[in-house]
Amino acid sequence: MARSGKSGMVELPRHVHRITKRRKDGKETVYTFYTRNRNTPAALPSIALPEPLSKEFPQAVEICALLERANDRWFLMGAELPDHRDRAFWPSAIKIHAAAQRRLHDDAKDFTALIDGFHAHEAFKTLAASTRRGYQASAQLVKAAWAFDLPAELTTVDAQQAIDSLGDTPASANQFRAYLSRLMAWGVPRGFSAANPVQFTEKIPGGEPWSPWPEWAWQILVEHAPFNLLLPAISALFTGQRQGDVLLMKRPRDSENTIEVRAQKTKSTVWVPVHSAYRQWIDKAPRGDVVQLHVGVKGLPYETTDGFRADWQRLMNTEPFKPFRENRLVFHGIRKNAVINLLEVGCTETQVGAICNMSEEMVRHYGREVSVRALARDGMKLLESRYAEVRQPALEQEQNANWKPSVRIGNRWTRDTLAEQRKKK
Repeated sequence: MARSGKSGMVELPRHVHRITKRRKDGKETVYTFYTRNRNTPAALPSIALPEPLSKEFPQAVEICALLERANDRWFLMGAELPDHRDRAFWPSAIKIHAAAQRRLHDDAKDFTALIDGFHAHEAFKTLAASTRRGYQASAQLVKAAWAFDLPAELTTVDAQQAIDSLGDTPASANQFRAYLSRLMAWGVPRGFSAANPVQFTEKIPGGEPWSPWPEWAWQILVEHAPFNLLLPAISALFTGQRQGDVLLMKRPRDSENTIEVRAQKTKSTVWVPVHSAYRQWIDKAPRGDVVQLHVGVKGLPYETTDGFRADWQRLMNTEPFKPFRENRLVFHGIRKNAVINLLEVGCTETQVGAICNMSEEMVRHYGREVSVRALARDGMKLLESRYAEVRQPALEQEQNANWKPSVRIGNRWTRDTLAEQRKKK
């Protein structure tokens, strides 16, 4: 389409048009715009373009043709752009477009290429299914933040700011941190970055949503859970294994005193001795035609952990398990129960790690509460043994010689002070 312009007749691409503005002094200024669906109800906002004869013009038109509009925002290659009137619009658009061009020539080294390469590699494919699900969500966050940025330019400060921005949900923030660190570590030997700056970042406090189950939780579970959901929880308590590994356990023969567990996450195999109390629960399990210990309501093993999770979640949504929801008790918390129980009876960190299939560092992490309780117990024992050195005689005089029980008046408990009791004598 030929339009009259500042330099005579100029052949303009589709959706491109020029507007001439005349000033009071008679001078004219010609502006070039890209307006998709111009002069129709579906017209999009006009975007200012460089001069048609400039070297930037062809790229700008190509970028405009690739733009998408949704919810009053511009998107290019799936990445959100600043407003078209913002000075940052064209620098951001050019950066994204250049990254897309590099990808066409197989020399892209941006975050999108890094994520695509990592997810296609065995290092990602061999991760546990639950880990991959969580990492997929974190990958979307990384792409939203830095889709066409270069990993080589990521700093520790940048990574920490992204982690801190998710601080309202500590579990998600720390999972994002774990994924980003593993992603960058994978990219270092493949030329995406010279180092992994994420390893120096800090976790968000409170990132562990799971707590060990208290006694009342086990009472509710035993009373209200069907056996096909109760037994996996008991297996987790006595073995300390992850949910997915528990579901794949094979039923030990009556003559066997160990259970072989193949960890999906670490790909290692452990042999967990069968505790005598646990053996009683195993013997109660129905014997079918399958080798797995844990089966569903139809007597068949769970094909995936998703099937068990669906049954478990339905149970947690019932009224008897309302305290579970209020206290955020989850299945993974049982693994913490197992670690704490083993440490409480005097097992070493190495022994606990061998049974629960976790590193000594993780054992220490799970067992922090045990250390605190042990210190508190030892401290109180010292106070008991040497209390005579620090006791307060006035407390014993008040309690032994002049003690009178409190009296309830309405919703208050009251008792005369020692001085008031002496006056009444």
